Amino acid sequence: MQPLPALITSGDLLPGGGILNGRRWAGQQLIQSWAKACGARPMALAHAQPSSLHSLLPLLRQHGFSGDLHGLGLLDPEAIAPWGGLFLPDPSIGRWAQWRQTAGAARFSLIGQIHTLSTPAALGHLQDLVSEPVHSWDALICSSTAGRDVVNAVIHDRWSRLMARLAPDRLSRVPPSPQLPVIPLPLPIQGMRASLPTRAEARKELGLPLKAAVMLWLGRLSWLTKLDPWPSYALLNRLAARVDRPLVLIECGPDDSAPAAAGLARLRELCPNLRFVRLGGAQPVEEAVKWQALAAADVALSLVDNIQETFGLAVAEAMAAGLPVVASDWDGYRDLVRHGKDGFLVPSRWAACAPALSFKLGWQQFTGLQPYPAISAALAQLVQIDGRAAEAALLTLLQDESLAAAMGRVARRRAEQLFAQEVVMAQYEALFEDLAERRALAGPEVFPQAPGLALDPVAAFRGYSSVSSAPPVAAEDFQLEQLPAPLRQERQSVWALLQESVSEDDQALLRQDLWRKHR
Repeated sequence: MQPLPALITSGDLLPGGGILNGRRWAGQQLIQSWAKACGARPMALAHAQPSSLHSLLPLLRQHGFSGDLHGLGLLDPEAIAPWGGLFLPDPSIGRWAQWRQTAGAARFSLIGQIHTLSTPAALGHLQDLVSEPVHSWDALICSSTAGRDVVNAVIHDRWSRLMARLAPDRLSRVPPSPQLPVIPLPLPIQGMRASLPTRAEARKELGLPLKAAVMLWLGRLSWLTKLDPWPSYALLNRLAARVDRPLVLIECGPDDSAPAAAGLARLRELCPNLRFVRLGGAQPVEEAVKWQALAAADVALSLVDNIQETFGLAVAEAMAAGLPVVASDWDGYRDLVRHGKDGFLVPSRWAACAPALSFKLGWQQFTGLQPYPAISAALAQLVQIDGRAAEAALLTLLQDESLAAAMGRVARRRAEQLFAQEVVMAQYEALFEDLAERRALAGPEVFPQAPGLALDPVAAFRGYSSVSSAPPVAAEDFQLEQLPAPLRQERQSVWALLQESVSEDDQALLRQDLWRKHR
């Protein structure tokens, strides 16, 4: 078997890389899945400090990797070529395509992955797919059809606007695009199953009555960038008066901030019929606590209304835990939950005034006049979830426990079929083989090219200098050690950057030039 592509190893993929959120949790599952899929094959990890990567060996071994680990830097694209590809856990392959040009466009494939698409940076990366040298042997993996639809829409819009400006007679041409396969995020299904306590154990640990009706929200609690929780609170408070047992909402996940948490607390006080159990809050949620929440719940509730979502990792986890799901028919959720089989999808719609507000909100985000969370929240206020349909779905599941259990079993089987690490990695490997075949058929555009001026500042600013380069100096005539010690200490970090960036052959020339600079 061929080795997997080199995997860029950012903080999002590693334990301790930051406060745990959905993207980082997905990244950690990716590197664990990568290790398991590599097995005895060699693995290449790419990092700005490749020598540090060997500290990851214990983690990789723990997850099934037994081959040789190769640490690659991120300065020389030729180092990636033997691995056939570079996998990026984000959509920035257009930017990396400029870097690849110096080795040749078909030397290896670039494979990216979408998460949130609504930030200015993410949308900029999607526009780059048209204007930068991305090819058919590259791919941007989309975690949902809804996400892929956004990618396609941005690509076609960017293409039509560029062609209208530069070549109106070529408007009928199809825009250049990487492959856009839809592959879900991987989940450690077997590990989850082994970690889940029984319902009775979980409820005892959380202090919940065994006969209570328990709803679960899993994920970050942010009305700015996740969901406005008030509609869910209100409908559950109403529903509590219609069921013959206590109704509990477990909220499992971190808060955005202390003021946001205080605002949610005030809203909860308006729901006297509903009992709230808060897990997480100011602190990240430990995995063991998450398993307790999943095991204790009867139904997973996720009425997300925010455009930052593309997949629905929490929904996938709930399905893997055997819970029926009531979710908004929104973004990638409709790829996960089949209405009437794994749970219920609740209709969603944009408000009537949304089109009139869209451009002004988008412009404020694009220019930085307003921060991303403010615009994200404003757009979410224009999304309406059918509360009556949600209430009816929840009431159906609470009144018919056998139906709820049957839907939970179906959801668990679907999670095994779609999200298991080995299932997702098999789709990745099939994609990598397809991209290799496409590279083999590449045309003359594969030849190396000089970097663009945006990546070559010396060439871009060549005209700033007034004279040509100085003649070489004999090596014995200069010594950096002759320079004043305070000067050398002050400049050391920048000199180290230069030394890391230059080839071995040019190290002596660099030292000579630094000596000239200061003598």
